[in-house]
Amino acid sequence: MNIKMINKKFNLEKKIILAELVLVIGILVYLFFLFSPKQIYPLNGAVIIEPNFVFEIENGQEVLLSVYENFEDYVVLNENSEVNLAPGTYYWKVRNKFRESEIRTFTIQSHVGLNIKQGKESNKLINSGNVDLEVEKKTGTKVTGLILGINEIKEVEKDNSNYRGSQNG
Repeated sequence: MNIKMINKKFNLEKKIILAELVLVIGILVYLFFLFSPKQIYPLNGAVIIEPNFVFEIENGQEVLLSVYENFEDYVVLNENSEVNLAPGTYYWKVRNKFRESEIRTFTIQSHVGLNIKQGKESNKLINSGNVDLEVEKKTGTKVTGLILGINEIKEVEKDNSNYRGSQNG
């Protein structure tokens, strides 16, 4: 074989190896982006009324949740984690072994709820909202008030009083 033939064969082999390398790198980049963590719910900028919701994610192991956009302080939530969120704006992202998703935001809206459970001899006032509740009790012309914390229950005497609840503060 002459030197020209050897050089052509060598150049062809170099081109094939280079093409294979480009193909392998392309596949690895594709797989990297294919398996990147994704946030499904809550949607970016969503306003949520009921704070008992489930984060929906794809290709991630953990949800990072913060009240700071720069995540200087955050909570890590796993599959079985439960957290009670007060009204406000939250930032979140998803993390897997290799990377983190983009940062998204959602807002828990305050919700005022006063339930009255009537009993035989007394009634129970129940704060069913997600904020402290200022309860006004009106009996005839007499008006009194009390504060119910979140999920707090207060037993009151059964009478002809009217109750009105509003957000405290």
